[in-house]
Amino acid sequence: MITVIVILKKEGNLAKDEIVSSLDIGTTKICAVVSAVSEEGEVEVLGYGSRPASGGLRKGVIIHLDNTVGAIEDAVEQAEKMSGQRIKNVITSVGGIYLKGMPSDGHRSISRGNKEITKADINAVIEAACELSIPLDQEIFYISPQEYIVDGHDGVKEPPLGLIGENLGIRVMLFMGAITSMQNIIKSINSAGLRVRSTVPGPLASSLAVLAEDEINSGVALVDMGGGTTSIAVFVKGYVIHTCVLGLGGEQVTGDIAVGVRSSPEVAEKLKKEHGRAISAMAQEGEMDVPGLGGRGGHTVSKLVLCEIIQARLEEIFELVRAEIKKTGYEDMLSAGVVLTGGVANTDGLVDLAGNMLRMPVRIGKASGITAAAEGSAVSDPSFSVAAGLLMQSKLRGVPIFGKGGVFEGFRKWWQNFF
Repeated sequence: MITVIVILKKEGNLAKDEIVSSLDIGTTKICAVVSAVSEEGEVEVLGYGSRPASGGLRKGVIIHLDNTVGAIEDAVEQAEKMSGQRIKNVITSVGGIYLKGMPSDGHRSISRGNKEITKADINAVIEAACELSIPLDQEIFYISPQEYIVDGHDGVKEPPLGLIGENLGIRVMLFMGAITSMQNIIKSINSAGLRVRSTVPGPLASSLAVLAEDEINSGVALVDMGGGTTSIAVFVKGYVIHTCVLGLGGEQVTGDIAVGVRSSPEVAEKLKKEHGRAISAMAQEGEMDVPGLGGRGGHTVSKLVLCEIIQARLEEIFELVRAEIKKTGYEDMLSAGVVLTGGVANTDGLVDLAGNMLRMPVRIGKASGITAAAEGSAVSDPSFSVAAGLLMQSKLRGVPIFGKGGVFEGFRKWWQNFF
């Protein structure tokens, strides 16, 4: 999944507000949202657009440039018309199967006479955390500081500027992606007439929209079930400690249905939305009409069979989710359980199935903390969680560094925004 956020100044009686627009380029759907963000951080949605991805992506990775560019242009145009705003400069959020999160730490001795911690010390300790070997085809594009450590005292959430200390440490989560994949993201956005400013990890954006602060502090797993991928982000004690992207999502469920009932993917998707349930015991009674392929006559399939197909694939996904959560070693510390979001989260019965499989409390995560000027806004739908979260991206304390200028330019911009 790729998400884009746009920042420009709004004219007229909202002159003090920023116009922030996000564009979520998913495997199956592209969503654009335009909002006004006040100085207090209040977000009002002014317009949105949604278009099929037209086969431009597979598992969150661009495989057809022209199709992706065309879908971006269509979604952005729809959002611009509804909001009355022009979109030019964008910040992107990267997801997909090549997104990786890696914990790291850095340390620095404060050798000056007064021992006062400065911006240069903060920069140096973050740089030290980035000094690790990564594959040649990968590049770090975002640094999420978790906590600072001053003379052995951990749990410091904000940069400890001005404190007196001899040893400064930091724990971070480094986000990296495939270089060529990120270059294709930038190229597709540029080709759509937009300029990329920086990049943000999709799971962090989604967490802003759907997770409550007490959930993040108490321990929670966010599971974003999109069209081509399922992203997992585990939060403990206020910060992300593990991320993973599975190459399975709603598109695989649809594919299973198409094979199982002998239909086209388009018909399978329609049947899934109209009659699908996550648990076969919840299936409606009766049969469904299924058009034949290649001019053949149609046939009927029971709704129970449809739901059995859906349940089997969803159980596979949740088995993998459970394994990833267990891998962290924190499964017993997730007091807030699991929050499901993404388009698949709209499946009836999904909370019950996930609760049974994961043996944790589960809820559906929808965007909160935003209002909608546009009548009938769909931004609160789980499928808009990343796009909605980027509207609140100013709350993030991370360092975006991918692109021209690299790490040092990223630090410079980060300090400007931080203060």
